Amino acid sequence: TMAATTLLWSLVVLALPLVSPFSTPTCPLAVSATLSSLRCPLRSSHSVAVPKHLPRVRAKRGHPLSHLHMNLFDGLKNAIADATREVKVQHILVDKQSEAVDLRRRLEKEGLDSFGSFAQQYSTCGSSKKTPTAKMSQLRGEPGELVFRPGSMDKAFEKAAFDAAPLNTLWGPVKSKFGYHLMVVRERSAGLGRDSEAGEEVSPPDEEAEA
Repeated sequence: TMAATTLLWSLVVLALPLVSPFSTPTCPLAVSATLSSLRCPLRSSHSVAVPKHLPRVRAKRGHPLSHLHMNLFDGLKNAIADATREVKVQHILVDKQSEAVDLRRRLEKEGLDSFGSFAQQYSTCGSSKKTPTAKMSQLRGEPGELVFRPGSMDKAFEKAAFDAAPLNTLWGPVKSKFGYHLMVVRERSAGLGRDSEAGEEVSPPDEEAEA
């Protein structure tokens, strides 16, 4: 009897850990299910949020970017127009201001038709040797004629030619580091993409009109 009782108690002691309320059950399925329940909503929320919110962000940023692009485009267009301005000038270069003033008075009496002959007689610039029939392109043109773009001449001379002197009008004397100039601006272009002084827009030909 004692042996049976001892055996019974031994079985009870061995069985206690299996049914103890303090033990924590571990179930791989439960753990994986819990992790999946946490991960799946996060992944789905990201996958849903990306296509829904990106277009709205781009739309909001579209206007500032458009303004930035337009500002950059306008700046580039103006820079190209400034760099491609061109002017054709006839000028007479002399050393002394008094000589330039005297020549101006004489030209005002005789008229601009005499400007070329005055350039041949009195100008110290090599351009005075130009003639319309010269074989060399460097010497071909009206006496005293110069054709140039910004940045290639004396600053004072350029400013007068591009900004101050009206077309086909006697202008000067203009002082430069080379001496004193009398000038007549014959032609002046505003640059690519800008309206000319006559109000004609510089633009590519209309393809539909040509067709």
